[in-house]
Amino acid sequence: MSQETYAVDLPGKILYDKDFSVSIRKITPIEQKYIISLGQKQQKTNKDYIDFIRKLVIFNKEDVKLEDLYWFDIQYLLYRIRFTTYAKYPIKLTFKCLGTKEDGMPCTQEIEQKLDMGNLVINTPDDNPKRTDKITLTNFGETKIRNKILGDDIEIDKMCKKLGVKEDDAQMRLLLLDLCLISNGRTLDEMYDLADKGMITAEDIVEVEKWFVDNVWGVKEEMLIKCPTCGKEESREFTLSLEDFFSAI
Repeated sequence: MSQETYAVDLPGKILYDKDFSVSIRKITPIEQKYIISLGQKQQKTNKDYIDFIRKLVIFNKEDVKLEDLYWFDIQYLLYRIRFTTYAKYPIKLTFKCLGTKEDGMPCTQEIEQKLDMGNLVINTPDDNPKRTDKITLTNFGETKIRNKILGDDIEIDKMCKKLGVKEDDAQMRLLLLDLCLISNGRTLDEMYDLADKGMITAEDIVEVEKWFVDNVWGVKEEMLIKCPTCGKEESREFTLSLEDFFSAI
């Protein structure tokens, strides 16, 4: 018997060149066990996770690939898959209060919050009136720029392996992502060669990263919390791992 699917309206749908629709399905118990065990393995890659997520996402057109989706839409799909599969089980988040008690001592109260689909704030590209898909580069002039797509992670993994870059070298991975965003049809190898020759400048990279910050959309991973001890109320950011998405507990 085929599994039931659920249509999803992607936040970034206006950014795609193709007109397509996407649906998701629930995670099976076997798949849940697999992804949690994968997260515990030392040897794993972004491709392992992408291959798994691919099984849960269904497109209405054969020429649309998961790797072509913007990362922020993938992020939104993960939330939808998580809360569709485990509708009765919110994600439990724990924060430590940063307020001050009446006696002037720091308040270290742990605050547990429950996160479900109804708590999410979703930003779309339409919410940014200054959104642009062009950036001016020193040696190439006005150049098309895009948000991160899922396939970038695979290309970055390959390049890091080729260059001998360590997995925890966040700065190099960020640089390679910046090059992906302005690749405009070139391979990452070609972009790295241009950067190595000085054709992509340090000033260019600064502008790319400024553009990326100004064009963030998708799920706003932020929650309003209030301490029951000192009464301090504040907005706090949170970050979820893939294990958080694919686990009910």
